Amino acid sequence: MEFRLASAAFIVVFAAYLFLGGMGVTDRNNPDPRDAGYNLLARGLLSGHLYVDREVPQVLARLKDPFDPVANTVARVGPAYRLHDLSYYRGRLYLYFGVAPALFVFIPWHLLTGGWLPHWAAVVLLCSGGLLVNLLLVRSIRLSAFPDTPAWMTAVSTLILGLGSYAPLLAARADMWEIPIAFCYLSVSIALRCLWEALERPERPAKWLALASAAFGAAFAARPNVLPGAAILLFPFACAAIRGNPRAWLSAVLPLALCGAGVGLYNDLRFGSPFDFGMRYQLAGVYVARLRAFSADYVPTNLWFYLFQGVRWSPVFPYAHEPPDPVVPPGHGGTEHISGALLNSPILWAALAVPIFIRTRRPGRGVALIALSAAWAALSALILLSFFFGACSRYQFEFVPELALLASIGVMAMESARPARLRSLLRIAWVPALAFSSAFPVLYGIDRCASDHNYLGISRIVERNIPGAIHEFDTAQFLSPGNPFSRLGSAIILIGERKPADAENVLQSLVRDFPDYTMGHFALANLLKGEGRRDEAIVHFRAAHRLDPDNAIIGKAMDAAPAAAR
Repeated sequence: MEFRLASAAFIVVFAAYLFLGGMGVTDRNNPDPRDAGYNLLARGLLSGHLYVDREVPQVLARLKDPFDPVANTVARVGPAYRLHDLSYYRGRLYLYFGVAPALFVFIPWHLLTGGWLPHWAAVVLLCSGGLLVNLLLVRSIRLSAFPDTPAWMTAVSTLILGLGSYAPLLAARADMWEIPIAFCYLSVSIALRCLWEALERPERPAKWLALASAAFGAAFAARPNVLPGAAILLFPFACAAIRGNPRAWLSAVLPLALCGAGVGLYNDLRFGSPFDFGMRYQLAGVYVARLRAFSADYVPTNLWFYLFQGVRWSPVFPYAHEPPDPVVPPGHGGTEHISGALLNSPILWAALAVPIFIRTRRPGRGVALIALSAAWAALSALILLSFFFGACSRYQFEFVPELALLASIGVMAMESARPARLRSLLRIAWVPALAFSSAFPVLYGIDRCASDHNYLGISRIVERNIPGAIHEFDTAQFLSPGNPFSRLGSAIILIGERKPADAENVLQSLVRDFPDYTMGHFALANLLKGEGRRDEAIVHFRAAHRLDPDNAIIGKAMDAAPAAAR
């Protein structure tokens, strides 16, 4: 029974990953995955060099300052180049992202299959692997500390770890940026599983500590900001039997140190310093070397974003939508499809049951230390990220999975509560929380996919790739049939094709269905103005300005409109 229920839950989770990964915008919009970032790095490494297998375009090489985001726009986002977020140093292009995924995922895949692994498929595989590892850990903890809990708890843990962890949001935009985060998730999960084995076998811990250290070293080679979390390798030494074992100390330190030395050598060979990861040479939409990348001023704002930021709910499927751009401190780069984890995945609050259970039931040092390890891994990542100048949904996946692990243990603790009436009362709280926490990341992930296709559709219009734009808007409408943005995009295409009557029908329908959609009114006003229908245009100019009085573009159009419009 346990295996069947857990398998059914895992299939549901894996299907969600596949759907979101397959429908999301991925591989830097390249039709051939061999040209995607990590495959470019893998190709470079297989060719015997550390830079990516990509020629530097002359349009970039000729720039006086290639890091100026205005000057490098054509090379960075132009359809012929798409070098955005690659690092440019001494005439070569590099990936400043960690090398570990290329070494342990993309190169082996190519050598075994002869093909090139798409980014989205890599993220799905890494997230699924991390989920399996965490499930093995939770099941082992259940058998050790909660032997009386029902068999269906494994299926519950699958939903918490697989969906409540925010993994669907990572899969929904599974590209170059998400690869190292997914790899780090798998590596940290392996490290926690190995630490549990070391704690369960304190008389012979060296092997498991060495594996945990190596896993954390691989995580560091993917995401350097994970390093503070490596302190969990010291937690097993709270046990006297492990503390007095010299081999255990060597096993905990040496693999991580070797991985760190390898990363330092890799950096030195690329950028001339073991501590230079190449971020300041990044071709980005901002001048990265001039950023105030870390500041205490960002901490309160980022903590709110990561833990408590709400989303915009509407009757339009998938119901949960990205909130309007929030107010941020000076220097802050803003947010990207953010949503507060504790607000929108309420099952995570079950983690609070863990210290209560440990204090009252005293299940053993192993459970306490593995819970403390997961808590530190989450807290250290959250604290470091809160100082950073931007807040993204993918960054949340660097701490929410460990909270989900603690929540799984917390639900098991609640299910072991006595008397039975207390368990029933607790279920009234955690069962609806689990249902919401399982549904929200999938729905918000669908919204992310639809939004990305809409924005890509606009880019295709700018590139004058109308068939491509139509494809993107059609995909967005498949994901979110009532989405106003894709309908607006379709109207823009019709205007470009000189079909004003058809465009007007689309826009009239749009503002009728969404009377508070600013850009619908604005687009319709401009269309009517171009048709010489002045009075009708004024009505929609007024509506757009009323809905968004601070919009500079609308304000400029209002200034140019007749006085009656203002």
